[in-house]
Amino acid sequence: MTDKDFYLTKERVQKEQVRILEMCEQALKASRADETEIVVFAQDEALSRFANSEIHQNNFERNAQVSVRAAIGKQVATASSNLLTPEGLQQAADDAYEMASMREPDKDWAGLPEGPFEYPLKVDFYENTAVLTPEARAKPLLEVFKLGGGTYSAAGFLSNSALTVIVTNSHDVRAACNATSAKFTVLYTGEDSSGYWEEFTRNFGEIDIPAAAKRALEKAEASANPRKDLPAGAYVTILDEDCLADMMMFLSWLGFSAKMVHDQESFLVGKMGERITGDNVTLVDDAGDARTMGLPFDFEGVPKQKLVLIENGVAKGYAHSWKTAKKEGVASTGHYLGMEEPLPVNMVLVGGDKSKDELIASTEQGVLVSRFHYTNVVNPMETVITGMTRDGTFLIENGKIVSGLTNFRFTQNILKALADNDGLTREQRFSSAFFGGGAVVPAVKVRSFNFSGKTGF
Repeated sequence: MTDKDFYLTKERVQKEQVRILEMCEQALKASRADETEIVVFAQDEALSRFANSEIHQNNFERNAQVSVRAAIGKQVATASSNLLTPEGLQQAADDAYEMASMREPDKDWAGLPEGPFEYPLKVDFYENTAVLTPEARAKPLLEVFKLGGGTYSAAGFLSNSALTVIVTNSHDVRAACNATSAKFTVLYTGEDSSGYWEEFTRNFGEIDIPAAAKRALEKAEASANPRKDLPAGAYVTILDEDCLADMMMFLSWLGFSAKMVHDQESFLVGKMGERITGDNVTLVDDAGDARTMGLPFDFEGVPKQKLVLIENGVAKGYAHSWKTAKKEGVASTGHYLGMEEPLPVNMVLVGGDKSKDELIASTEQGVLVSRFHYTNVVNPMETVITGMTRDGTFLIENGKIVSGLTNFRFTQNILKALADNDGLTREQRFSSAFFGGGAVVPAVKVRSFNFSGKTGF
């Protein structure tokens, strides 16, 4: 068997999509439920993981996840499987039907989405990414290992995946797309410092691995021999993109959901139409921005809509599923994720008019934080989070970075930090968040960021 026979080429993935759609049609016709929905998430994922500047794991997984939601009147249940065959789909549909027949009615059930829909957003499938072999991944990684020399060891991974997502239901929803992705992460660690960088894209050919590795190494080298004498406290702070991506994803989880608003569990309760951040802050959810790696539709087949969450500092919107939208008498924004809370996951924080060098040059004394680590929620209604700085924390004096710093614990209100900002960079990039997801964000300068504790490293 050749690589072309094994991997999902563009031709093979298109044929597979047709095959899955035909199976879904058969299962929908045979379903005994009043309403039936079938979601298929089929993926090839390969990864080369490295540590101590050596590849120690090559992994490949081919898997499919099938979810069938059945409704009998307002009795609703979901069954799942990873058996992507006609028999497997039929069994999952039968299981969902049997479970629904035993469920209490859902008084808020609004039915499944009613199609057909148009899907103007298209995503790309790059064959060079789908067919990437372990040997092809290893070649650039060897250069990453050499770059660190004997002083800095490299850890991280290089992955590639090919994905097919299909959503069909008994109300003429027929949504399908194929997409690829590639991700590279590297952490260089020395005796007393570290530096991190990542790249995430649909097309492996767009990742400049040597340049990304160089950025991480420069962080590690610049933060070596860190000063330990700066105490905890509130400082003017420049937060790199990785930090801001974490903060944006926490805002998503803590409140930009219609269900959370309905349940009075969102920080947006009582604040819609009011100013909640600085007036230079505009946050949108836009799967149409290719940098967000979004899909054309949500997991109930509704087309994704561009959603304004914050506009010029004012709270403007939150994400809807079909069910929450019907409850409010509005249209779904296409943000159903297979759970009760619809959430924005393709967020873009609009950039400002500064460069990062300008933010640094305008700082008499402050701290620059490259990355957060192990961030958690302290007070969800107040958007207070806590975590640690990692992989490049620096002291700024008289408009210049003068040394590395040992790390801090921070405890900070996200909205207050955005309200107290002193500028955003023009440059933006996609960055992953600590507990998953990510956002396209600039860097930000905050006039007073609260470091609540100090570490010795």
